[in-house]
Amino acid sequence: MQDTELEERDEEFLLQNEEKLIAFLESSEETMHLEPMNSYYRRLVHQQALRFNFKSYSEGSDKDRHVVIDKTKKSTAPERIKRKEPVTWNFRDREFLVDPMAEEVAVYLGKDGSVGLYDESVRDHIAVKKVATGAFKVKMNKIVELHDDEW
Repeated sequence: MQDTELEERDEEFLLQNEEKLIAFLESSEETMHLEPMNSYYRRLVHQQALRFNFKSYSEGSDKDRHVVIDKTKKSTAPERIKRKEPVTWNFRDREFLVDPMAEEVAVYLGKDGSVGLYDESVRDHIAVKKVATGAFKVKMNKIVELHDDEW
């Protein structure tokens, strides 16, 4: 197998990691630590990081060895993967529960697909909503409640 030929699982890994790198690039963070991985995947990540003009290095030992990525002044998304539209998050019918005894709970949807309680320190969010029904869903980058048409 040539170095440029990737198995399907490797291509999937690269696509998922590319999403992480794009989210990192668009975030206010300067450094990102990835989860531990084997040397082959670390090499693939280092190659991807170069395309973004990130600085990357490995740290840790044995099963804790992982890639650390730092932004540089030249960091940018490679042309072929720059998006005109942001990622659309749609968790279908998955319900997120909030405190049903609270009058309202402010929640957010992050650009990276994270969902949580909103406060002023939360950056890089797509949507914020005060939920009053005890549950919400994420559909097409919107936070929807039971009374919303999109539910």
